[in-house]
Amino acid sequence: MKLVPTSLLKNAAIAGLCLAAMNGARADAFAQAVLVVDNFRLLHSSGAAFKSTDFTMLDGTNSAHATASLDGVVLAAKPQNRGILSGTSPDVAHQFVGLPNPPRAENNFTAFSGPPPVPGTFGYADQNMTGSAMTIGTKEAGVRAETRADASLATDGEAAGDSDVGTSTSFNFTLGVGETMTIAFDGTPFTQAYASTGAGMETNAIARLSWSMNIMNMSTGQVVFAYQPGELNSFGNVSRTDSFPGMSTYNPGKMSFSAVTPWLNKVDTYQLTINQTTLANALQDTVAVPEPGSLAIFGLGLLGMSLLARRRK
Repeated sequence: MKLVPTSLLKNAAIAGLCLAAMNGARADAFAQAVLVVDNFRLLHSSGAAFKSTDFTMLDGTNSAHATASLDGVVLAAKPQNRGILSGTSPDVAHQFVGLPNPPRAENNFTAFSGPPPVPGTFGYADQNMTGSAMTIGTKEAGVRAETRADASLATDGEAAGDSDVGTSTSFNFTLGVGETMTIAFDGTPFTQAYASTGAGMETNAIARLSWSMNIMNMSTGQVVFAYQPGELNSFGNVSRTDSFPGMSTYNPGKMSFSAVTPWLNKVDTYQLTINQTTLANALQDTVAVPEPGSLAIFGLGLLGMSLLARRRK
């Protein structure tokens, strides 16, 4: 009987065991949410932008926050608050945990190209806001508010990454002349969720957006106007799970929005509030059960080790 060389048996055994390890069950999860609101303005019925001088009383703040986390490690930017008449707007530093580090440069609101493969293992959040909803002095009206959140898991085992970011504007005002107010802006929403085939139990990816505006009459406590377009809210909520793997994407492109408030008098004080939030969450709970192919390769590895032991005897 012709004997197989010892070196060949040894190499075959090692290769078999390595391939088995490499081909174990793997689950990846990824979610990203980006919302860009541009040229947001408060307009008279004539179409001209409101000026700060059109109000007999006007004060309030623009606020922003960003939080990123991974496996229980949480990084949160110190919330920023800027007066609406201050001439400055919040720009929260991007927050990130994991690798690559950082996943995106500061104030980069371009979505990742769709997985697979996922772009890393991290939680990420960023925010930026410029401009004003009304004309202040010589500065023309027009707000650009950008928010993004990403959660990416490219590792086996149990891990969680989530990220959220928000911009909020709230101010009180009394009009100099009673009239309606028109809200006009452009919005570009993008959400994407991915879970790999063969993902472990409870693996999921969720991406969602939220944008809303309301006006409350501070004298009566009643909400007189509420606007929450579905294209920037429920339509953009996407998810994938271990029982429904693959990728879901919401990418309608740039859209224009407008709405007209009821009559606002010049006597009462009103509070206008705008909230913009993006959130991404990924959870991976992988049970390390080898696939059939892995078991076969692992068996070859063990057989090689067995033959090697017999030869030594």
